[in-house]
Amino acid sequence: MPIETSTARTPEQLDAEVRKLLAGRTRRSFLIGGTAALLGAGAYQWLYKANQINQLQHPLRTTEEFNRALNDGLFQQASLAPTYPSSAITGLRINGDYGIDPHLIQTSWGLQLIGLDRPQQYRQYMPDVDLWEYKTSDNTGADPTPAPTQPNPKSKGLNLSAAAPATLPHMEETTGATTAAGATPGVVLSLADLKKMPYTEQITQFKCIEGWSQILRWGGVKFSDVLKAYPPANIGGAAPKYVTMETSDGQYNASFDMQSLLHPQTLLCYSMGGQPLESAHGAPLRLVMPLKYGYKQIKAIASITYSNTRTPDYWEKLGYDWYAGL
Repeated sequence: MPIETSTARTPEQLDAEVRKLLAGRTRRSFLIGGTAALLGAGAYQWLYKANQINQLQHPLRTTEEFNRALNDGLFQQASLAPTYPSSAITGLRINGDYGIDPHLIQTSWGLQLIGLDRPQQYRQYMPDVDLWEYKTSDNTGADPTPAPTQPNPKSKGLNLSAAAPATLPHMEETTGATTAAGATPGVVLSLADLKKMPYTEQITQFKCIEGWSQILRWGGVKFSDVLKAYPPANIGGAAPKYVTMETSDGQYNASFDMQSLLHPQTLLCYSMGGQPLESAHGAPLRLVMPLKYGYKQIKAIASITYSNTRTPDYWEKLGYDWYAGL
């Protein structure tokens, strides 16, 4: 409402009109602000009380899934992360020791592959890979004294050295191979087996969700090359959709869609900066995926399982985004 400045009005009259105008606007602002606050509080209560999926409210989890689909639609898996010259390498800080056993005797390590097509055709075949045992030491010296063997967390309680495949209990004939009832057939690869495959190096940026990033030279074998050498069995007439990776202690896992793992820059890495991978960085084998945040790049991998079931991984169960795309 315009204020008339006629000379017929006294200063007192003009002052009263201004006060009246301000009072009206103050009431309107209060009503608008109060209504907005009530709506915000209601929305917060609705979100807070919404059903949770792995410790994250359903609407937020749905938003994450939408962002993943949008990312796939816009950028596709053919997009490559930037690569850098050697002069840009910074080294990688030690961050996170989930699933890493500092006392693991590296020579006892083996990579279990589960869900393969006819695993018995390979020389590394085991009727039950759960019987593979990862040995630990009592100290961290250069020449450790072996401690009692620690069985695989999924082990049936049998000692591998004491039970040859032909003498495992409850043997049954399945698909032409001799397998124990309830066993998990597969192969167990050594680091030497992986090193026989084509070696790939790349200099890419490692990005942590905490906000820092560093540039590293990674070396290892492409996941796609491992898949070609040891293909998984089809499920329902098609290739499996998901892959789950676990550490030797069974306490840490990460799962992935097959498309992400087949990206040309996805490595099963066993060297960093031209040197063998250190225990603190995930020796003897870790995952490198430069298009995903660091928490998805699992260290100390001990098993890889193919299936059509998407397994909730360690960080997703704590509320993090499962896809973890940059």
